Amino acid sequence: MPFPKLGQAIVVSAIALTVLVSQGHAGMVTGTATYRERIAVPPDATLYVELQDVSLADAPAIPLAAKRYAMDSVPAQFELTFDDALIKDGHRYVVRASINHGQDLLFTTDTAYPVLTDGAGDSADLMLVQVQGGAMLDNTQWTAAVLNGAPIEAERRPEIIFAQGGAFSGSGGCNRFNGQAEISGASISFPDNMAATLMACPPALEEVERQFFKALQGVTTYAMEGDALAFLNAAGEPIIKFVRTQ
Repeated sequence: MPFPKLGQAIVVSAIALTVLVSQGHAGMVTGTATYRERIAVPPDATLYVELQDVSLADAPAIPLAAKRYAMDSVPAQFELTFDDALIKDGHRYVVRASINHGQDLLFTTDTAYPVLTDGAGDSADLMLVQVQGGAMLDNTQWTAAVLNGAPIEAERRPEIIFAQGGAFSGSGGCNRFNGQAEISGASISFPDNMAATLMACPPALEEVERQFFKALQGVTTYAMEGDALAFLNAAGEPIIKFVRTQ
């Protein structure tokens, strides 16, 4: 009787079609990751690369794909496979990366590399910056230039000054503040109860200051390169970028 064989053929064809359709929905982002310093990372260092949806300005990035590699060459090649159905017109997608040695963060991207939409392609060449020790912040002064991914265009921009051992002071653009940061290696955290003045501010300055103070509470690590400083959150996203003023 031919029907069992015909039924088996239909089932096999359906399975094959399902596999082909699922494969057809797979997208890929490729690229390289490197850093400027002429130094070698430890033999067991790893490269972590992540594709993120950053469409919502006031919300954490949404990870869509991630992969970890042995950091055995510089530049390092990477590829991230994702479900193409997750990509939507009008959304913004970026690639970020870090190089870690165990629990220690050695290098990180201090900017987002756009891919997939808004004219961006499906590849990115990432330049990572070296994460410095806490003493590098001693006796430095910085002015904020970018906050939550957007340039600060207020009349007076937030500033922060580090003395020694994590002591800091500064201005949110209107009110003065000071406190003691906890710094260990590349990790940094700011206290919830910073001392600050309570002056009335023009609405535009008040909004920038509010976002600045809120962003400080989300800072977990920092990276510095030359006259640029970036505060990053737990996802490795740069939430405040500064330029050196002293």
